Amino acid sequence: MSWGRVAIGLLAPALLGMSLAGCDTTGQSMMPLAGVPAGTVAFQRIDGLPEPQFRRLVQNLSDEASTRRIAVVSREGAAQYRVRGYAAAQIRGKHTVIAWVWDVYDANQQRVTRLGGEEEADNHQHGWGAADDQVLRRIAHEGMDHLASFLVAPPDRVPAPPALPAPPAPAASTVMAATTHTGNTVALAAAQ
Repeated sequence: MSWGRVAIGLLAPALLGMSLAGCDTTGQSMMPLAGVPAGTVAFQRIDGLPEPQFRRLVQNLSDEASTRRIAVVSREGAAQYRVRGYAAAQIRGKHTVIAWVWDVYDANQQRVTRLGGEEEADNHQHGWGAADDQVLRRIAHEGMDHLASFLVAPPDRVPAPPALPAPPAPAASTVMAATTHTGNTVALAAAQ
């Protein structure tokens, strides 16, 4: 028997065992791998973009989400987080900047984070004409980077910060009364 066959005979069961180690037949959820975004996301809407740019951005977002293994579901479906986005084209001098903001809400409709950024167009177009494929890809890339970072450690999985020390007691103060020109009395406090 050759050493190659012996090695394969010893390694095959170990590799099979490792590949099946992630399987769960109990129906209970398993903890996500470190660094893997957890939870499902539905994009409710992205306001402000004209239809052509909106469609291209949605395709870019889909591609970027897939690359990062972000589970994006239909807005009609159940989702752990919902995103409402806004975009605006701003002309600054001779340049156009596309500013974008995503508000991320939890299942209780409470905003849990706000993501945003700006992308300057490198072309010589103005307004929404400057939002070409390159600009929209950068917005999708940066937005999904921020969203993936949030999903890896959302607020409910982030340890609470240490308690802050109690603020110092306020200094003693003297209260004085003054009368305004309209006859009203106003209390003034002066720190000592």
